Amino acid sequence: MNKLKISFGPESFSLKDNFTISRGAKKSADLITLRISDQTYSGFGECTPNIRYGQTIDGELNKLEFMTQAFEDGNCDINRETINKLFEPSPARSAFDIALWDFELKKIKKSIWSFHNTKKPNALPTMITLDASNIEKNLSTARQFSDSTIFKIKFKGDKTDIDRLLKIRECYPKKRLLIDANESISPSKIGKYIESCERFNIEVLEQPMKTKYDELLGTIKTKTILCADESCSSLEDIKKIEKYYDAVNIKLDKAGGLTEALLMQEAAINKGIKTMSGCMLCTSLGIAASQIIASKAEYIDHDAPLFLEQDRAIKINYSRGKLNIADSMLWG
Repeated sequence: MNKLKISFGPESFSLKDNFTISRGAKKSADLITLRISDQTYSGFGECTPNIRYGQTIDGELNKLEFMTQAFEDGNCDINRETINKLFEPSPARSAFDIALWDFELKKIKKSIWSFHNTKKPNALPTMITLDASNIEKNLSTARQFSDSTIFKIKFKGDKTDIDRLLKIRECYPKKRLLIDANESISPSKIGKYIESCERFNIEVLEQPMKTKYDELLGTIKTKTILCADESCSSLEDIKKIEKYYDAVNIKLDKAGGLTEALLMQEAAINKGIKTMSGCMLCTSLGIAASQIIASKAEYIDHDAPLFLEQDRAIKINYSRGKLNIADSMLWG
């Protein structure tokens, strides 16, 4: 392999409006973009650190510096097998892994679809997220994206949750609804929330409580699908959640890249666990790298670029509740 040049740096993409979940509000998508090139072909990746896991832009930049230096000192080829063997899952590893995928695919002149011998879909549906701010904003967002078949409602574990849910269901009696609690529900209230999910025909309840309370879910009988997010970050975690969850949200930043995410999805499917292809606040580049996961997932949460004031120059187009498949000029 020719000597590869690796470059990376932080970027910030302003949001159209604040995006609120149980842990606070964001005004921008703050991420890191990475480029790998051999002077002929270039591969690109991005990652979004998550403060929930103690991750910061500076921290992930430091990891990338360490990873890059390790390859230079070791005088070894840079490839996906090596980075996934040497480094723990992290957003930094994800950006590296995604860029390597892009680089390799361009070099062998194959798309991600042909590489995996998977039929390329014309488009993919995506749920639309209604954040945890207030009902007025929720209904405004819902009206703007009323052609989406699924809404994901963010909860924050307080008394406003059920009131917002009631009003959204009244306005959209036939819409498929999911709830993402981001660990905000206390164990003492989980029964009440489950009852409300069943009452309002909620299809999925995602990560209701903190991960340390997962075992409590094993005693709950409900027709609502329970989906793990924060409780499952890697391939090893699939074994840990199968007793408590019916589905898992697979995100590249959590998994440490597409390589691990593909293994996670395969393991989940083999165990009869449904999969959701999720994302952090990201650009179309982050979504493009997730689309192969989304093509085999029961649920797709790929709406992040819709909340940006301005996406990347080459971007994914959204229309009528669906997103187009990324052009290879963007990724893969």
